[in-house]
Amino acid sequence: MKKTLLTIIIITILFSFSPAQLKGDSWKFFANFGIMTDDSFTFTDYLWYFGANIDFKFNELIMLSPEINAITNKFNFEAFFLEPAVLLNIKLGTFFAGGGLTKLLLIAGDYQGSSDFALKLNAGFRSSHLRFRVFLITPFNDLLKDNLVGVQLGIGF
Repeated sequence: MKKTLLTIIIITILFSFSPAQLKGDSWKFFANFGIMTDDSFTFTDYLWYFGANIDFKFNELIMLSPEINAITNKFNFEAFFLEPAVLLNIKLGTFFAGGGLTKLLLIAGDYQGSSDFALKLNAGFRSSHLRFRVFLITPFNDLLKDNLVGVQLGIGF
């Protein structure tokens, strides 16, 4: 039920913008790939991921960025996750920073960690054809402990 409700919320956000709001350069689609690890930075356990996001610019300062990512452990596909997220970012020229909600949804395999909603913080650089960012995913019940950190590169279309 929770997965269905979250999917409905994300789809509603994506389709709630009128065509007048989405004309010109007010939105940009990015195909992303990256790597994540825990906050120890040992990279003994790391996760590869790929996905997509759309950056909706409301004005020159505020940008809403819904995204969906598929995540796997070292490309062995023993565990496969889907990570939807919605982030509100503040833009300062080509740089941005912000945060929002995310949730790890186990699609296949075994996982012993929490799949509750989490806080996702990010900062990065965005041009018309390239998006680079670093991010932190931290659980709400234990803020800034047991974090996932990652880096992402996106190609804009």
